[in-house]
Amino acid sequence: MTSQNTTPQSTASQNTGPRNAPVPSTTSARSASADLEWTADPLLDPGVVADFLGRVEDLSPTEDAGGPAGLPALVDRFAALPAPPGAVVVIALPNGIRALRFFFAVALAGHTPVLLSPSTPVSRVREVARELGACALVRAAIRPDAYGVTDVTRTGGADLGLFTGRPYRHHGPGHVILMSSGTSGMATGCLHGLDALLRNARRHGRSLGQRAADTTLVSLPVYYSYALVAQVLGGLVHGSRLVMAGPPFSVADYLATVAGRGVTLSSLTPSLVKSVVTAGGELPAPLRTLTVGGQALDPSYVSRLLKLNPELGLYITYGLTEAGPRVSTLAAHREPPHRHGSVGVPLDGVEVLTRPTDTGERELLVRSDTVYRRRVGEPAPSKRGDLIEPGLLATGDIGHVDDDGYVYVHGRSSDFAMVRGEKVSTATVRRAAESLPGVVRAATRIAVVDDDSAVLELDVFVDDAVPPSEAQMRRHLRSLLTRNELPVTVRIQPLRAGEHHK
Repeated sequence: MTSQNTTPQSTASQNTGPRNAPVPSTTSARSASADLEWTADPLLDPGVVADFLGRVEDLSPTEDAGGPAGLPALVDRFAALPAPPGAVVVIALPNGIRALRFFFAVALAGHTPVLLSPSTPVSRVREVARELGACALVRAAIRPDAYGVTDVTRTGGADLGLFTGRPYRHHGPGHVILMSSGTSGMATGCLHGLDALLRNARRHGRSLGQRAADTTLVSLPVYYSYALVAQVLGGLVHGSRLVMAGPPFSVADYLATVAGRGVTLSSLTPSLVKSVVTAGGELPAPLRTLTVGGQALDPSYVSRLLKLNPELGLYITYGLTEAGPRVSTLAAHREPPHRHGSVGVPLDGVEVLTRPTDTGERELLVRSDTVYRRRVGEPAPSKRGDLIEPGLLATGDIGHVDDDGYVYVHGRSSDFAMVRGEKVSTATVRRAAESLPGVVRAATRIAVVDDDSAVLELDVFVDDAVPPSEAQMRRHLRSLLTRNELPVTVRIQPLRAGEHHK
């Protein structure tokens, strides 16, 4: 691998238009041309997708999940939306086949799906929908007055509501928005081509040796890019069967599911791997391949897992939503221990480079044809994940590439942290706190508790004139943040007169 110095360049801004306006009048010439040239991947044939969904086993089915025959009807329903091709549809449903069916139905209808956590607070759903210019919302149940939608109908086992009376955005067919709240802002997303996500899933699967005979356990949330692309789309492109489970995660349930459902391929975050190792670390015999991603895994855990499971294929992976998302893979079971701290070599078609930073360290860059096309929604408060030029991404991660092409990540940028096993944008938490009247500024810090897990603490600096109480601040944060973003400790700090001007 080589190093490269680059200069950031600006990217094209997104166009918006009035509701129900003709496509040519609201889409730039460049976007219109791209829409006309887009050809769906053969895998996106409705019959192929329906067959794939028929191979999905849902371990926590809803009472009204819709049947396999529901996909064509859902596609027709979304195709009939009063919006031009590529309109944004927000889907906030629990892990399961119902969420997948809606995701594919929106995409097959030529619109732009975006998945959110079903636990997202109402006010945040509204903010995301407003910032993305969404035309519709899908949830298990919708109160029209709470979400600001009209014409709520029941379809495919969920409520569908339409946003009216405000500008919306559309991107043409063949696009997906992946939310990047773990690496940027509260309502910031990345616009990807669905064909690029399928390409990334193929490359990632090939790096693992994924095959049609595999049964993949999807225990990570599908509203995160790893589960959606590497696991769900990976299952589609490789012909694998899926088993949908959780969250929440427990070691006992995980081991029982692997053994009972014949799972051969599974993916866990480092914190979940540590839980498995702490509980004993031996994995049931059906499991052939385990992948680990989302954060660096301590090499000692890699060695312990391999010692306890000598027949296991253990793959350490690296990626970020903006990259589409997977970047590199380390086949740890084939490598000497001194390489267990690496995240492996880049996938086919991916190049990892470095550039110097102001601190004298080197930032990792990713060049790939699966890098996102542009930001959508609110401006990102961090430069992590910025496009330097089309196809070239500044990761915000500090690291290096050794002479043999192996990538090492030394640390994340300061605006992000792993809290309770999930990536959290501390900038999002600070901004949420600072949105309350009387708050001058907020500061976050990461603390380590007795079990070596990380928790978030928040210091809120307030104006003496109208200081909010801790209880008020906690209520305010609960209305804006997800459970993992909520700080364990909140300290209210009065500011001296004039101090907030510093």
